[in-house]
Amino acid sequence: MHARSVERAPADVRVLHLIHDTTVGGVEAIAAHLQAALRTPDPLAADVRYRVASLAGAPEGQEALVADVEGTGVNSPLSALRLLREARRLRPQVTVTSLWRVVALGALARRLSGGRWAVWVHSSRFTNRFDRAVHRWAIPRTDMVLVDSASAYENVVRPALARAGTSVPHVLVHPRASPIFSDDVPRRAPRTDEPLRLVFWGRLAPSKRLDRIVELLGRADALWPGGARLDLIGPDDGALESALALAASHGLRDRITRHGASAREEIGALAAAAHVFVQLSDFEGYAMSAHEALSAGMVCALTPVGELATDTADGVDALLVGEDTDSAAERLIALAQDPEAFEAMGTRARSRHSASSTDMAEAFVQACRRLAGTERPGSGAAPRRGTGAR
Repeated sequence: MHARSVERAPADVRVLHLIHDTTVGGVEAIAAHLQAALRTPDPLAADVRYRVASLAGAPEGQEALVADVEGTGVNSPLSALRLLREARRLRPQVTVTSLWRVVALGALARRLSGGRWAVWVHSSRFTNRFDRAVHRWAIPRTDMVLVDSASAYENVVRPALARAGTSVPHVLVHPRASPIFSDDVPRRAPRTDEPLRLVFWGRLAPSKRLDRIVELLGRADALWPGGARLDLIGPDDGALESALALAASHGLRDRITRHGASAREEIGALAAAAHVFVQLSDFEGYAMSAHEALSAGMVCALTPVGELATDTADGVDALLVGEDTDSAAERLIALAQDPEAFEAMGTRARSRHSASSTDMAEAFVQACRRLAGTERPGSGAAPRRGTGAR
């Protein structure tokens, strides 16, 4: 889905959203949803001009969105300067930063633009020491914190504010995942003479615990008459080599197909051909990929982390996996052996998790209006605040 800008009269609120890149991912899906809601001939909020600037663009065919300004690399100083020049040129009333590299630019972007700055936190845990250092420094100094889940606030934002002895207004901007495919056909269980097809899409990072997915694959392959297969889709972020080595050591390497970063349409086609989405992460925020699968009506095997801990129910709309992957595989096989129960779980997942992305866009717009000082009476709930005004 590529949303492009639509020319219209100057907006009351100029918003610049800084992100890492435009490859398919959770933050990128959020930016694409906001483009779709705010940059159409009949936009959700005509008073808001929303622009995206990324440190890097995606290879052709792998884009989640088209950014208004793109640099040449996430670690390039020239790309960082390009984003800062855009902040000075556009003079946004609100600059929003998502992920640590651009969060590190936030204070400078605010100074250059003369506007306000919001840090958007998308995870319930830091991914590395740079992520931790940047967010702990930035969160107490920003004008507002947006969070995609309650766990992101409790585990990242609240401790950062407590360490600094201050408070900053915070707003829950709850993402809404679009179904990864939308054929509305109930998901069927595999026949016993065909493989049980597992699929994961997202960044292949250590926190995604591909090793546990490999363990589950191995046990399922041994238990299911037709064996099991796994499609891994997404850019490698440091976890692929060790996962494939583990698979090879267990004789499972030929059961795994590696696809790399792919366009949303390609992911949807692979997902529609699979039986089960599996995500066994150590931590998540909203968990975009899992919600894309749930809202499409897929049977999902998930660790109950981040938002998934509160909005999924074990055995109702998902199989929630603990430390014992062997037990999880056995439960999954038992479900696959009961086609009616398998189909019913997918149907419940679609029913419970299908929702419009306009809720997210409305909350985002309201937060931006508040920051810019143009909030409209009755236009939505006010942002929730911390323990006191900053």
